[in-house]
Amino acid sequence: MIAMIDRLTERAKHALYYAHMDVRQYGGRGEFFSIFLVTGLVKANPELMNRLGFNEQVIQKLRATLPPENPIDLSRAVDGGSGVFVAFGETTTKVFADAAKEADSTGERRITSGHLLLGLYSDSPEIRSEFETLGVTEEIVRKAVAEEPRERMQNPEYNALTRRHTAHPGIGYDLHRLEAGRRLMIGGVHVPFDKGPVGHSDGDVLAHAICDALLGAAGMGDIGKHFPDTDPKWKGANSLIFLEHLCKLFDDEGLQIIHIDAVVITERPKLGPHFPAMREALAKALGIEVDQINLKAKTNEGVDAIGRGEAIAAHVVATITG
Repeated sequence: MIAMIDRLTERAKHALYYAHMDVRQYGGRGEFFSIFLVTGLVKANPELMNRLGFNEQVIQKLRATLPPENPIDLSRAVDGGSGVFVAFGETTTKVFADAAKEADSTGERRITSGHLLLGLYSDSPEIRSEFETLGVTEEIVRKAVAEEPRERMQNPEYNALTRRHTAHPGIGYDLHRLEAGRRLMIGGVHVPFDKGPVGHSDGDVLAHAICDALLGAAGMGDIGKHFPDTDPKWKGANSLIFLEHLCKLFDDEGLQIIHIDAVVITERPKLGPHFPAMREALAKALGIEVDQINLKAKTNEGVDAIGRGEAIAAHVVATITG
């Protein structure tokens, strides 16, 4: 259960926090997640919930159905994050298990508020009945969740109450010579071009600069320390593997990526059209949201090796917490 809580996106954690507040306000009565998590979801993700017809009026109606006394067993409480203790019952466990399955089914590492909602729909007869009363089918719920933008909620009130760590910045830089006939990989995406980087791995200048920025922020050395070019196993390797390794390393150390800002410098080709695919690939490798990555492209105005089309470079600033 703790492992599944660790997978929650920030918005899903907000929902858990607000649910906990609702439990405290209403005396801990009733089946915890069937109603109180819905309250949390309405507060944490009002766009999605209002779209499906769930609002405060519906919540009040559901609260009226609570049994007169059904106290939560606090002896079973676990830390749901930032000192928020939550008691997990049988329904709770099922909701989280199904939410995790929903995330796994689409290859997502993080459990979103939408996944929690789908878990509730599957495991809470009360919530499913209320949806049906509103004319909302499971198909409609799934469609709404699928169309929901990646979660990027930043709630000042929640962050002020739960922030325990300091942000740490790190910088990264990489440059590769370009030669004709080589495959150009940038940000995990193949960019059609007549030249590509010279490197031990696939020469992904953006991924390498991100690695160095993240390692610098964490005080863990540089890319050469973790993936030396003297090691044959990295020969021709996809550089997204390096980012996936860092993701696991950060998880083990309790570190979280807040934001990545990068600029790639090259005369040609034009990179803007490829940025959406790059952000998706990088975010998936790092286990973060797409909107936590910002990409920019610059030329060198014909100056030096980059300006002559002989090289490509990238600068990155990464911010982490932990």
